[in-house]
Amino acid sequence: MLASMLRSKVKLQEKTIIQGPLGQVVTWKPIHEYYARVIPLDVRTIAQFMQLNTVASYEVLMRKGATITLGNHRILWGNKTLEPTATQRERDGVLVIPCKEI
Repeated sequence: MLASMLRSKVKLQEKTIIQGPLGQVVTWKPIHEYYARVIPLDVRTIAQFMQLNTVASYEVLMRKGATITLGNHRILWGNKTLEPTATQRERDGVLVIPCKEI
């Protein structure tokens, strides 16, 4: 994949649970910034994910090196927060991460 295709900067965050005086508090700790490509999905692809009982409205493409765990990571892209909804897969040497906007 050409480096020019990975134009957007995204921030990967990891969930941290802290025990506070009123119970558990969830905070998000920044891990790393990556160059990525965020692709809004078309209706056909959204329907394919729905058949797998997965909600996805974006695919985030980034170089290998990031390990993303469902429920413990999220991606900030501009003013949008994207939550991974299915396990990442590799396609042509690039990680493909299905996400939904939260």
